[in-house]
Amino acid sequence: MKNYLVYTTLTTWNEPPRSRHQVTNVLKKEGVVYFVERSRIGLPKITVTKREEGVYTITPYHPVDYRVRYRTPLLNEWYHGWLLQQIKRLGISFEVVFTFDHTSYQINRFFTNVVYYCGDDFIGTGNFNVLWINAFHRRIERKLAAGAKMVVVTSEYLFERHKAFNSNTHIVPLGAPTVDEQPHYKAPENRLPTLGIVAFLNERMPLELFDGLLKKFKILMIGPADSHITARYAANTNAVFTGPKNGKALYKILEEVDVCIAPYAEQRINKGLTPNKLWLYLALGKPSIVTDIPNIKNWNFEPGVLHKCSNAQFGAICEKAYAENSETLFYKRIAVAKENSWQNRVHTILSLYDAGQPA
Repeated sequence: MKNYLVYTTLTTWNEPPRSRHQVTNVLKKEGVVYFVERSRIGLPKITVTKREEGVYTITPYHPVDYRVRYRTPLLNEWYHGWLLQQIKRLGISFEVVFTFDHTSYQINRFFTNVVYYCGDDFIGTGNFNVLWINAFHRRIERKLAAGAKMVVVTSEYLFERHKAFNSNTHIVPLGAPTVDEQPHYKAPENRLPTLGIVAFLNERMPLELFDGLLKKFKILMIGPADSHITARYAANTNAVFTGPKNGKALYKILEEVDVCIAPYAEQRINKGLTPNKLWLYLALGKPSIVTDIPNIKNWNFEPGVLHKCSNAQFGAICEKAYAENSETLFYKRIAVAKENSWQNRVHTILSLYDAGQPA
């Protein structure tokens, strides 16, 4: 039986699915996955819990909140050393170790089979930015990449940055989830579409664009929402906050959506960003609108499968995409998603790992 370690430290298992969850969901078909969660407040210890067939979570407890710990050099380094030592003591032999934490360079001291999965530019893009901490994080991310057996990135920008640290760096784009139930086609009607977004709803959203869209469209806001976002739209009946949804519950609520959206603030786009949510939308056959961000400039699909536009055009394109939707486009989107599934992505990563050859 193969065992895999997915090392995250900033994520819980019960969150809207991100790349680390999707990788886990594929790996569990290959063996058993141990998914390391972010720490909970408590005296130092770890617990191992079976969550479903093939998936165990390793949950650390630590006296300091993970948000403070992560941004505090020396404390964060101590934490990684302590946690990795606890994991080693479990006595489990891991086929491959995947780390999604750019501050986890010490993992190379404990394991020789590390894949650093870098799906974003994490440094200097948050609300809390201190120059010397950002500089320190850049330095230790270089150490992580250089010491890993392989680096996987999701965009050209990240490839150019990391190939200088590790010649065995490969671009493997984000993928589409496997949807067990057949999605249903909804023919357009003579009305405004209901929009939907799956996201962490916070200040990084293009709020002026949302202000405009919500004057006209009903939007299902699916995901965890910061309190100031819910307060901003508390009086707007077009803003429907559903909270986080996963699995079948997520697919069911998206059945109510006519057009799925992925808008980004054009003036402060993360250079490493590629939108994971688009693949979910395509897997469900939904008309999808995304801000035309740099890392999707080379995404070329048949007309109508996916719509890229500026934020100034967003509302008009939502209406156009809905009016022009068809059953043919519905099935083309699903076919594109299947071709670019997470299962295919993870199998590509494992094949590259087994080959062990630099890019």
